[in-house]
Amino acid sequence: MTNLRGRYRILDKAFLLEKANRRDDPRHIFYHAILSNNSYEDYLSKVGAISVNVDTHPSGPITGRMEILYARRSGWISDA
Repeated sequence: MTNLRGRYRILDKAFLLEKANRRDDPRHIFYHAILSNNSYEDYLSKVGAISVNVDTHPSGPITGRMEILYARRSGWISDA
């Protein structure tokens, strides 16, 4: 399991703001939380246990942990 500790920095704020403002996408809460926090611990304490269902992800629910890992792999955030 990937260790998520310490601070992260936003690399693509405009894109994350766009995703956070997509109220019709249940994942918007994760992007709002990414922008509102600056450490993995703070982010995970807010949304780490939340899961949402997305039609475009048929293999099951998406968790806050999954989404921040996706944001990091996609280059939208990086470890500070």
